[in-house]
Order: sequence, then structure tokens, then C-alpha cells
Amino acid sequence: MALSKQRTRKDDRLELRLEPASRRLLDDAAAASSMSVSAFVLAHATEAARALLADRTSFVLPDDRWDAFTELIERDARPLPGLAAFLARPTVFDEA
Repeated sequence: MALSKQRTRKDDRLELRLEPASRRLLDDAAAASSMSVSAFVLAHATEAARALLADRTSFVLPDDRWDAFTELIERDARPLPGLAAFLARPTVFDEA
């Protein structure tokens, strides 16, 4: 019995309004990559989205720097009077 390849149906659409120069640039880049414009834009947009979100959710340190980092965060808290005073000051969001 042959196994059939299961395909994911693509139902969502994303439409863009572009200036002609941007469209030509995307067309040329897609052609140079042997991809359709849709595939090119989707691949590069999702790659950029993953990179942006990864920068906000995780970070990587070399082992020696990781050890120093964990040592710092495991220390007991110490009072910072200057910071406490700064945070106690009224802000532009406080009512006058």
C-alpha cells in the first residue's frame, strides 16, 4: 500500500500594496532565488519574524558568561537607595 503525501491546505491570504519599485525588487529577488514571489516573501518574512521574536524570548551566552550571569541572578537582593529614590519621583503620567 502506497503512502499518500498529506498536504496542508493554505486558506489564509495576506495582501500587500506596493510601490512599483518594491514590486520589481521582489520580483527580481524571487526570480534570482528560483522561487515564486509569494514563496519568496513568505520565506523571508517568516524568517524575519522568527528572528525578531527569538530576540525577545531567549538569549544564548557562552558557558563562562552563562556561569557569571547565573551567579549574579542567584545573589541575594541588595538595597539600591538611588534607584528607590528615582522610582519614587513623580512621572509625566502622574496627575499634577
